[in-house]
Amino acid sequence: MNIKQNVVFSLGLVISMLLFGCTPAPEQIHKKAHSEAGTYVADIADDGSFSVVATDSNGVLLWPRYANDAKYQWRQDDADVSQIIAVDISADGATVAAASRKAFSLWDVDKGTNIGYWQSSGADINNIAVSNNGSTIVLGLNNGTQIAFNPQSGRRLEFYGHQSSITDLVITPNGRYALSGSTDQTAILWSTESGQPIHQWQHETRLTKVALDSGGRYALTAGSLDKAYIWDVNSGEQVKQLDIIERVRIFSSARFSQSGKFLITGSPSRQITLWRTKTGEELRTWNVELRDSHRPNNAVVLSTWLNESTGMVMSESSAGYGEWWQLEPNWQQ
Repeated sequence: MNIKQNVVFSLGLVISMLLFGCTPAPEQIHKKAHSEAGTYVADIADDGSFSVVATDSNGVLLWPRYANDAKYQWRQDDADVSQIIAVDISADGATVAAASRKAFSLWDVDKGTNIGYWQSSGADINNIAVSNNGSTIVLGLNNGTQIAFNPQSGRRLEFYGHQSSITDLVITPNGRYALSGSTDQTAILWSTESGQPIHQWQHETRLTKVALDSGGRYALTAGSLDKAYIWDVNSGEQVKQLDIIERVRIFSSARFSQSGKFLITGSPSRQITLWRTKTGEELRTWNVELRDSHRPNNAVVLSTWLNESTGMVMSESSAGYGEWWQLEPNWQQ
């Protein structure tokens, strides 16, 4: 490294310290191992009352908040040979959808029973999303196709808006709209009732993460490098680009707060970040915990959740931990 490069590097380090060094990490108030062998995929309920995690050996586990033991253990097939690659909790917390590459299932959270099991032929499943009461399930496939499916009526609608593999997928609570991201560098908001696109947003790289504000105000689309945007769902116009300082920042999870004023994201490198939606500014950044020295020295943040009124944060990570933190009283300022 020459003198000029060293000066630039040192200046960048000082700026980062000034920006983030004075902001303390939130206090960890609880931690629980939800999977001893690590977690593959996970989701947290919108009210934070429970989470679901999928592992190699135990199928899908439902963990109530702070519980010492899982409440339910679900296996998608009798042979238990299919790796669960996606899970989603409906916004009302009533149902959980799970998918392997060739099959998907729906579960009743209150009773712990299976509502349905379906096999999928053709292209592999990459993603799954479920609306309130399990009324609509959307599948994202590795050939770019998406399938909106009504378990009660059996109605099926296919959407061909993308040219290549679906990388992420979310659905509105009422099931009428879905937002998808693809390796074709586009994100599309589309109607699950008509199959018509509402908005299409272009990126310069493949999409890695999308999110919708439950109030129908904002959408997030994030690419595989350092570009992430907040959009106005009604107008389709850009609200803000997230103020990402690092050269590369990839999101592995993202969720808007209930009011839509804040966004909380997770990364493949242990990092949780809290953002202000309208300004795109980064408010807090901290890391989830790792397992002991015999485990991998990194962890993917699989799901994040923020209680805006209390300042409580929860995460599920590939290290197998569910973790809870408490933000300081003036964190919103």
